[in-house]
Amino acid sequence: MRHRARIYFVLFATLLWLASEGQAQQPGTNSGLPQTPPAAITGRVINSAGEPLSGATVSAMSIDNTRRPQSAITNTSGDFKVDHLAPGLYRVTGFMPGYVSPQPFSFDSADYYRVGDSVTITLTKGAVITGTVTGPNGPLVGVGVSATRVRDETGKKLPIAGGSRDRLTDDRGVFRFYGLVSGSYVISASRPRYGLVAPTAYDNDAPTYSSSATRDTAAEILVREGDEVTADIQYRGEPGQAISGNVENVQVQGPYSSGVSITLTELHNSVPMGGAGLSSGSFDNFSFAFYGVPDGDYELSASQFLPNREVLKSAPRIIKVRGADVTSVKLPLFPLAAIEGRIVLEADLKANCGRRRDTAIQETLIRARRYESESKPATGKKATPAADVSVLSKTLTVESVADAKGSFTIRNLVAGSYRIEPRLHAGGWYLRSITMAQPARNPATAIARDGITLRTGERLSSLHIAVTEGAASLRGHISVPEGQRLPESTNVYLVPAEKESDGDVLRFFEAAPDTDGSFAIGNIAPGKYWLVARTPEETGSVPEKSVRRDEALRSALLRDAAKSSSAVTLKPFERITGYELSFPLADRLR
Repeated sequence: MRHRARIYFVLFATLLWLASEGQAQQPGTNSGLPQTPPAAITGRVINSAGEPLSGATVSAMSIDNTRRPQSAITNTSGDFKVDHLAPGLYRVTGFMPGYVSPQPFSFDSADYYRVGDSVTITLTKGAVITGTVTGPNGPLVGVGVSATRVRDETGKKLPIAGGSRDRLTDDRGVFRFYGLVSGSYVISASRPRYGLVAPTAYDNDAPTYSSSATRDTAAEILVREGDEVTADIQYRGEPGQAISGNVENVQVQGPYSSGVSITLTELHNSVPMGGAGLSSGSFDNFSFAFYGVPDGDYELSASQFLPNREVLKSAPRIIKVRGADVTSVKLPLFPLAAIEGRIVLEADLKANCGRRRDTAIQETLIRARRYESESKPATGKKATPAADVSVLSKTLTVESVADAKGSFTIRNLVAGSYRIEPRLHAGGWYLRSITMAQPARNPATAIARDGITLRTGERLSSLHIAVTEGAASLRGHISVPEGQRLPESTNVYLVPAEKESDGDVLRFFEAAPDTDGSFAIGNIAPGKYWLVARTPEETGSVPEKSVRRDEALRSALLRDAAKSSSAVTLKPFERITGYELSFPLADRLR
């Protein structure tokens, strides 16, 4: 997902909340504990030059999507105040026509806030792609044009193409996309792909890509902040094929089905080709159809969003289109898996750290991040087949926030293996353990290290997350010799110095320094650590993996960290500032 996925997500969450209001219990409503009065998140919206943006809309949406999103409008100074917020964690997004957020949405970033926080939101001027679609007899009126972002601003290919949206050409055959985030796009003309669309003259045509190409030969248009680029299309008018079938096991709510959608994704480039709704003459025959599909390999899946925030989903079907229609495709829906658990705060009532908050439980984020196992079977053993999930779900990340009693549910998980990643937003607390009353089939799993493996529709309970008071924090700076620059991929690591903690992944910490070399690590368990700065080239690690998810990186750091002269002992609640770490170090990894 990218920047505009945030906006769409806010709108979708509002609709979903309205549908579920009154049916889903609100966290903490029956806790019997005193409730903190609603509070606010404040801040400012600026442009890339640091100037205030007046009239921007700011929305605060609870991460667990159990409360109605709240919004505010910035004043002439760019300031805002989103009020009437209950305790919890919120994503805060800014929107203004023609502007975009320069940072893409990422589950690895700490882009969530609690009540009382102040937020600075930077919006940049979006780029524009415009052009004309013409046919043999001149401009084409009312043809659908889509812009799909396939690379980021650095030229890196996106794992899943995003940002696709439709425009209809006007009476001159002209289309115009504005508010585009920087990156490379492919532009295509065909029938409109989203929403309820009346029949057009282009319904059975395969998409034509700029300037007059198929997808494999399409031109990629690079735009940066504020650019306006022209990309004309000479329409080919080549017929495509149809894909049609039925969705089975749809749950019917009253006289209508609830929230059923079908997604078609082109596999070679991981490009969503559009969505389809259902048309049905009876509840036993929920049918769908895609038209104008060019030859190629596709993934087809269906989902149903229920009022109780549960989702039914089909296994993906691989569809090969080769010069003929594909019909009678069956997509049976199944319930997804879930994990229920509880967060326990192990508080020291005698401690006087001045950082305890009554809402700390509700400000702890729990993430379940799906991963593909990299382990190879022993010689002679048959490899276990990969889970049958869609390309859009292979790296699924689902979030939850606990209620005032500490109870939480992570819903709508496709089958596979998940790592559990609590994020402690409140200071003064550290993550001590993640445990579970394991099912008999896998009693020895170390949850913090290996995660949890789920089957389709399985519901696991009794996940126990212990959070303990007394966390330390460390702030410092990496210094480099004069005339040298700190490598962009450098990370700072805290590695446990006590031998008995070598196997505890929760005793490994990391931080990416800022461009000036400053870094900060919080929520640290007290103890003795080695402090090192390393690049992936030095450790042989994968840049995208965290130290807690990368066993090879942990082993490399442990193997050589004892050579480091940078040892630090952190006492409960200790805050160390101004720590100086040299790079390169004389004892850096060989």
